[in-house]
Amino acid sequence: MRYNTIMTDELTSIPFEDIIKISFSLSSSEVTKAVVKPILLKNEKVYQCETFTGKKAFHQNIPLENFPSFMKSFQETHRFKNIHVNLQDEVIAYRISKKGEVHRTKTSRKVTETQHLVQNLSHDREKQYIITEGMTIPALVDLGVFTADHRVVKAKYHKYRQINNFLKNIEETLRDENPEGLHIVEYGSGKSYLTFFLHYYFTEIKKIPRFSITGYDLNGETIALCQGLAEKYRLQNCSFIAGDAAQMSAAGADMMITLHACDTATDHALFNAIQARVKYIFSVPCCQQEINGRIGAAGEFAILLRQGLYKERFSALLTDTIRCEILRGAGYQVDVVEFVGEENTPKNAMIRARYTGHKADTSEEVKALLGRFGVSQCLVDLMERTSHGGRA
Repeated sequence: MRYNTIMTDELTSIPFEDIIKISFSLSSSEVTKAVVKPILLKNEKVYQCETFTGKKAFHQNIPLENFPSFMKSFQETHRFKNIHVNLQDEVIAYRISKKGEVHRTKTSRKVTETQHLVQNLSHDREKQYIITEGMTIPALVDLGVFTADHRVVKAKYHKYRQINNFLKNIEETLRDENPEGLHIVEYGSGKSYLTFFLHYYFTEIKKIPRFSITGYDLNGETIALCQGLAEKYRLQNCSFIAGDAAQMSAAGADMMITLHACDTATDHALFNAIQARVKYIFSVPCCQQEINGRIGAAGEFAILLRQGLYKERFSALLTDTIRCEILRGAGYQVDVVEFVGEENTPKNAMIRARYTGHKADTSEEVKALLGRFGVSQCLVDLMERTSHGGRA
């Protein structure tokens, strides 16, 4: 049709250096819509094309020198009938009528809007997330994280950032490994934002052949909601089970994760992972109240506990230090990272552990530390009961 020739000529003649975003819709192909925008990739400007087919999103990065030929081929293939070209100074809108006539309108762009969009480009490198806006995760639309057009709900942006950073730590750990199979268990899954993010990442992006993920949580209503969403969207090997973390085995899991599992729920999750020799552990503790409610000290350490806020922080530090040492004693290589800034959440320390089998002798240090402050600790108690042949 003549309009397609007109459109390819139009699209290949626009000033590419001024492009902020191009939106395509009403295609005659299986692609329902598409978005093209410039991004910074390894300090170089490229154009990212995001296409949507059904409920799936696909991404392609196009070097600057290949962009004119890409645009020509892209329009010839998909024959979009609505196209909006956002440039630095203007917006050009194309609409193709049923008779094949091309209607073209131009409007000037406000300076402030242009500056905002240019600024976003300059920050793309800083804000590059693994799960990006536009990727189709329908369960997260139902849960209120994404809008119907798969943009982040403003009130949920802190959670979106938090989970992406959690995922980034997993990606970095697995970077040099290509697992053919991966089973993840999440303790304290709550509304399961992280669970659905991970399911999408490993099935749609990494395309691991044998992948499964199971979320455990005490709240039966929340579990029923999440299981309903998994069934509604036919998410294979994504399941949810209601129950106490102490009773939920990690047997057969390759990875155990927790994101703000409250107080001793983290200890039970870590214990289950240790018992099952789960290879990878990513745990962000929360509400370390057990030691805070029991701790006391005399002499030079009493000053640490005088102020309530500092007592709480010191108790959290002591709790998580002990957890790390228990993991080291169980054969794990351990480090602790700040996975998100404090402005997002003060509970931002992640314990990362990988099973190596090399056990550090930490038991006496842990015992002395607990004795100095006159407390016991859940994970220590669980490990001792097991070592003495009792049931945890």
